[in-house]
Formats: sequence, structure tokens, C-alpha cells
Amino acid sequence: MRYFSFFMFIFALLSACSDNSGSPVNDEPEKNIVPIKGFVFVDAHGQSTFLGTDVSGARQSDMPQMESFFTYDFYIGEHEVTCGEYNALRKDAAAKCEGLYGDNSPITNVTFYDAVLYANAKSKQDLLDTVYTYTSASFDASGSCDNLTGLVFHENVKGYRLPTEAEWVYVASQGWNPEKGWNSINSEYKFHDVGTSPANEIGVYDMAGNVLEWVNDWLTYFKKEPVTNFVGGADEGSLGERVVKGGSYRNEPSTTNLHSRGDVYTVISSTKGDYLGFRLALGAIPNPTWLDENGSVKESVVKSQVAIFEMKRITGTFESKLVFRNDLASNLSFIDFGSGVISVVEIDDTQKAYHPDVSPDGKRVAYSTGVEGMNGPSSVYVRNLDAKGSDLVKLEVENAAIPRWTLLENGDTAIVYVSSAANNKDDATFATMSTWKVPFNNGKFGKPQKLFDGAYHGGVSLTKQIAVSGARLLRARVAPRGKTVFNGIDTVWYGGEQACNVSLANDGSDRTVFLDFGGKTGAEFVGQSYRTHERLLVADVKGNLIQSVAAPKGYTFDHTEWVLGGTNYVVATLANASGAHEKIVLINLSDNSVKTLVEGEELWHPCLWHSKNNYSSEELDTDSAGVYYLSSAYYSALELRVKMQRFWEERDSITAVALGSSRTMFALHDKSIKSHHMLNMAYSAGQMTGMSYLFIHYVLNHLKNLKVLVLEMSPDFLWYDGFSTWINVIYNKVPGFKYDENHEFWVNGLPEHFVDAVKVTPRPETALQHPYTLEDFLLPDNSWGFPVFLKDSTDSPKNSPVFEENYLYFKYVIKVARTLGIKVVVTVYPQHPGYAETGSFGVYGPKRSYAMDIIDSVKAMDVILFDENKFGAHDYTNEMAYNVDHLSTLGAKQFTRRLDSLLSELKLDK
Repeated sequence: MRYFSFFMFIFALLSACSDNSGSPVNDEPEKNIVPIKGFVFVDAHGQSTFLGTDVSGARQSDMPQMESFFTYDFYIGEHEVTCGEYNALRKDAAAKCEGLYGDNSPITNVTFYDAVLYANAKSKQDLLDTVYTYTSASFDASGSCDNLTGLVFHENVKGYRLPTEAEWVYVASQGWNPEKGWNSINSEYKFHDVGTSPANEIGVYDMAGNVLEWVNDWLTYFKKEPVTNFVGGADEGSLGERVVKGGSYRNEPSTTNLHSRGDVYTVISSTKGDYLGFRLALGAIPNPTWLDENGSVKESVVKSQVAIFEMKRITGTFESKLVFRNDLASNLSFIDFGSGVISVVEIDDTQKAYHPDVSPDGKRVAYSTGVEGMNGPSSVYVRNLDAKGSDLVKLEVENAAIPRWTLLENGDTAIVYVSSAANNKDDATFATMSTWKVPFNNGKFGKPQKLFDGAYHGGVSLTKQIAVSGARLLRARVAPRGKTVFNGIDTVWYGGEQACNVSLANDGSDRTVFLDFGGKTGAEFVGQSYRTHERLLVADVKGNLIQSVAAPKGYTFDHTEWVLGGTNYVVATLANASGAHEKIVLINLSDNSVKTLVEGEELWHPCLWHSKNNYSSEELDTDSAGVYYLSSAYYSALELRVKMQRFWEERDSITAVALGSSRTMFALHDKSIKSHHMLNMAYSAGQMTGMSYLFIHYVLNHLKNLKVLVLEMSPDFLWYDGFSTWINVIYNKVPGFKYDENHEFWVNGLPEHFVDAVKVTPRPETALQHPYTLEDFLLPDNSWGFPVFLKDSTDSPKNSPVFEENYLYFKYVIKVARTLGIKVVVTVYPQHPGYAETGSFGVYGPKRSYAMDIIDSVKAMDVILFDENKFGAHDYTNEMAYNVDHLSTLGAKQFTRRLDSLLSELKLDK
């Protein structure tokens, strides 16, 4: 398929380069265009568009500029999906337009999943196949869909779907003019009925303004070289970020452009906003190009079919990893289920890699360059199980194949391997082979030691009673009574019939799983004949068959292996009638069920590892304990999840804590504070509801040595309600906070292993839209940019119930802290000095006069005001800013140094 895509790209490139001012040569037959009500036909075949930008200062995820060609045509909605259209099809959905909005208003406050369900509903209405499939759906308290488990996009199906980013940009570029769309200058900060601003050159409305729009793509980096039929990221990557396009009624025309791919905050599939809607597209996408998170073309796309919690229920822990060989790409790939997102990471390498085996701690993978049943040279390597496959180490012996990790009695790790993986059918040849063990510790191999003759690459038992081998015979080395396998007797099981893919259980049961060639012995045991590899067979320690599992209809098994750390599970591949290994499955020997884990084009040699650290008990439910982040929650939950782990680990030594929004998170580098052991618990969009919740229930209950509370005062955030910033985006999205609440926040002491459980709960490591790490929360040095306004300052009245509630929370936190003798430092963070020339306090308002009144009232409280904004009269230079209301690393250094100096001079209450 990749070769076809390449030649189509060359054809498109040659035809497009002849004349940039006109349409390229198109040798397609005359099109039979079928009119579809509400949709515009887009003649894109042979055309191209440019995605991203090379403009200095743009987001990294918007760079570099990449040209994308099309080898197909499609339809796109004339306008954004309206309330009337949405309500008519999604009759079961609570996220409807009611009350203030008419039928012609764009539907907003819908998740990506809501848009997917609408697209499927429209496909069904028009008797088309659905483009999206999933295994289950979940909905939030408002009725919006917040997760579709096992969601798969079938790009080759002709049905309704969201447009790809490339399709969207191509259509939008046909007469792009943000000045004519509904924007912050002419919209009165509200969306308008669809089609009430001018259409572009091909008759499509509202692409530059009105509401921001979902597109189909996972966010990924671009590449410099052109691509064809671009469909975005291959999977959800490190944080499950989505692409949104177009700007909205609250954006200025000068900041609305074709290359932007995100919003002010990171966008994931469960994001909602009153300025975020969508439109549909129609048409299959042939030979698509997917990119991985690093912007490299994925030769073979692997799609996961299992959810995080589903894997957790199977393994008993969040710590599990699936490693396999993507044979089309010739690379090892893996999924780290402990990251909280389902992302297939491919270790890009030119090295042959077969039979991967994960180390007992889950951090490394061993593999060989030779494959079972094949003669010839082979080497064993070990590398870290990360995206780069770092710290590659080779076992320097003449020949080594099919490695398997083992734990030594002293707790060290070692690898058992064989001198040859060749066919074991000939007795004399098999006797010349041997099985070896080599220590591996601190990233280095030790001295190899021969165990015994014969290449028993199916495994050596923990009980030291048996070793097995396959391809072509099922051979076993069995210990005599009172002896170990080292003094064992070589024998052939299964009547000498052909067997392969042999694996010995690692749970001490000494069971062996294997595949056969439809032999007589297997047929007699099963009670019917079957084809080669159509049955998984299980033998006991004596080689007697004790169980059989049938492959799903139309498939056969291959590459069977016991799950590492499991007791009754086997992982295997499924091959279709043509022999292509399309799926990796999990076989449950307790009920003979077969569950698909991932799908792809040619997947080999799976190894599923999980930790034995299952901390669940009567006192501790690890489905909930410490689970402060899930992919269905907003990214701010990830930031807080990192802070909560530090909170529990360091609670006995913390003497100062900071609460606030991303302004606090990025400006105050707690690790640089010398006067106190400080924890910065701020998180993006942190507002008084969440801040007071954390203070009352966690800080006061567990930080027994707390002396100082650093509390953010951002007047603009006092008009944001707790439902949209805390309850609906974090509190209701993850079980950890409610679990703590149901146990009275552990005021009488934490249960055993609680902190251990917190450490292994889901946590991604990086995110494309995040230009900072989860260790330091520091933004790169950039600039203030230009003052922008994302909210009309007049929309923040003094008599707002939301304002009154937030201000009451603010005063309550201060009162409680001071009553307990805790010093309170109220911080105001620098924003763009240009706001001093406007009537707005900052990017989100309110009126400057309102903000002055609020800060004056704070001065009258029993607090220390640390105002580094000074209504724009501050000394934070352009280089100290990341954007209009966040400090960069350089700015954080100055802010933190000044705060630390203040804290060191405080006379603390006794």
C-alpha cells in the first residue's frame, strides 16, 4: 500500500508543478457528481494544500509547513452542524440546543465523541456504512459523550465523518478572509446563525470565525517533505490531543489563521466549549498517510481495541506493556498502558528484532535477530523500553537466539537464551545446540554459563523441573525424581507430531502452550479434526493435553506466549486466510475467550508484561485510589495528578504550598524556593472552587508542618464557575478525588500501600501542545506578543452570583488559614503591560476598575500582597514572557527569587 501511495504522490507532484496559477493537469474521467443537500462537492484530486507554518514564534506543533496532496475528491458541509440538525438526529443526547439558541445556531459544547456519534447517526439515516466503530460509550452528567472505548476510524468507508485537517484547510483556503467572518470585533462575543457571514469561493460558510471546529485528526508533528492524503496522527500519542481549526467569535481576525491547530488550552476528545462546534465531510480516503508523534510516516498503522481499565481488570495493575514486532516496518513497537493513553510507540531502527521479552521490572526488552525454526546467525540485544530504544547492549557471543528473562535467587536478573533457533527435528543436530544463561544487571551483560545441551527456547521452569522447545517437535527436558532439569532427561512429547510456538508457563504450574499442524493426537483430544494452528493446545508437566482453545472463525493462531506475570492468560497473533497476521489477541484459559488487543497489517511475536504490584485489598480499591488522571479528563487533571503524587510522598516535610491557575504553575518554580519546602499545587484553569477544595480537604488534613499558603488572586478568574473549571473537567472525570472523599480524606491515616498505588496510576510523560515538562513546569522564553481579548470585559458584572461565590471561597480560605496561624501570601501575576492602555484588566477581563476594587479589598485582609503585575507597571521584560498572561522560564526565575526573598523575611506565627 505504501508503494501505491508513493507513485500517486509522484503523479500528483508532477501534475501540480506545471502551473501554480491554474489547475493541474487532471487525467481523471469526467466526474459524476451527485448533489447532496447541505454539502459542497470538493474537486480535490490532483490538488494540494499547505498545512502548518514556518513563521518564527509559532507553536512547535504548527511547524514545519508541510504540503499535502490529494488523490481523491470529497464532500464537505456548507456550514457548521446546527442545533436543529443535531437535535433531529441525536435524540438520545442531552447536549442539545435549548432555550437561548435557535435551530440555525451552530451546535456547541459538544465533544469530539458527540460529533462522531452524530456522524454515525447521519450515515445510518442515509443508509451508508458508519465510518467510526467502538465497543462502548460513556456519558457525563450533562449527557455529553466523554469516551468511546475502542474507537476506530475506518478511512476507507464512504460515510459521514469529520473532515481531516488537510481537507479542512484546502476548503478554507478557497477565499480565506477572517475579516468577513464572525470575530471578536463584530460578533459581540457570541456566535451567530450559520451562513450569515459571506461564503468562500466554493460556497462554504463560517470557516474563518463563528465557532472553532473539530476535525478528525489526532495531533502530531508535521514533516518537511510533502505527503499524500494526510489523515493526521496514527493514534492518540502521549496525551490524546485533537486538532481544532478556524477561530471563533471571540478571536481577533489578526490572530485567526489557517495554520493554527489548537486552542488556548490543550484540546482532547472530551473537551467542550461554547465556542467549539463541527461540520461534516463525506467520502472514503484511499491510501492515507499517517504520521507518528515525531512526524515520521507510519508504514503500518496499528489500532488498539482495549481500554486502560479493561487491561487493568485483566492484569490487576495499571503497570502493563504490550511489545510486538511490526513486521511491515521491521521495528519493535509497544503500548505502555500505564501512561493512561493508548498509543503505539515504534522504536525506529534498522535492526532485525524478533521474539521480544520484557524484563521483570518492565523497563527493558530483550530480543534476537534470529527467528524460531530458522537456521543461521543470530544475536541477542537488550535495550530500554522507550521511544528511542536507548542504551542498546549486545551479548557478545558467537550465536544467541530467543532470549527469556529470569530472576536469580539473589534477586538479580538474567537472560536464558539458546545457541540456535533452528529446526529441532533431527536428534543429532539438536544435540549440538545448547541452552545458556547470562546475568544482566546495571545495563551490562555478565559472563554466560551453559545450562545444558539442546536448544530449549520455549522456556525453563521456575521450579527447575522442566524445559521445553518447539519447531518442529515438542521437545522437553524433564527432571528425574528428586533432581532438577540440569540433570534432566530429553524426551519428545505429543507423539512426535509437528508442533511449534511453544511457551512454558512462568507461574510455577509448568504448563506448556503450543500450536500444531492439525495432528491426530490433537484431533482425538478435541473430538474433531481441524486445520493447522486452528487450535491452541495446553499440556501439563507430563506432556498430557489438558485444554484446547479454538481460534476465532476465519483465523488461525500464531506466535503464542504466556503472559508475563499472569497465571491463566496467553497472548498470540491471529492470521487471516491469506496468512497475514492482522491481530494480537489475549486468550483467557479460564473461559476459553479470545479478546482482540490490537489490529494491524502484519503483527508478530507479542509479549504482554504486567507488574506483580497489585495493591488492591479490602482497604484499598486500586481502580480508584490515587487515580487523579484519565484520558477522558482535561489535561489539567494530568498536571494535578503529578502534584498529588508529590503531595502524598512529601506531605510530612512540606512547609509552604501554592494554589492557583497556570499563572502560578508556570511563574513559581517550587524546587528553587530555598526558604521552605514548597509544593506548587497550581494547575491550568485552577479556580477558587478547586483551590478551596484542595486546601480544605488535603492541605489542612495532611500538611501538618505547613507555615505558608501562597494563594493566587487573578480577578478575571473570579467570574469563572466551578462547574466548568473543576467539577466537570476534573472532579467528575477521575475517581481519585471522590474515592478520597468517600474515605473522609484519610484523616485517620492512609491505608497500607496507598502511596505505592498512587505512583503507578496512569500518567503520560509528554504532550505536543505542552512546551514544558511535567517535572519542572517551566515555559520557554518567548514574548508578551500582542494584547488579545478572549472575553468582553463588560461581561463581568459585579453582581454576578459566580463572582460572589468565588470571592466568598477566597475569603474563607484566608480566614481558615489565618485562624490556624498559617501566613497567607496573595500573589498577582504579571500580564502583558499593554493592557494598561485598555479598559480590560487582562486577556479575560474584567474592567480595570473592577480589578482595582478587588485588589484594594485584598489589601485590607490579614494577608501579605505580592503584586507583581501592578496593573502593567511591572519590570518583567518581553523575554520573560511566554504569552500575554504567562511567564517564561526567565520570568519565573525572577518571580520565584523575589517570592523566596519575601518568604525568608516573614515572621511566622507560632
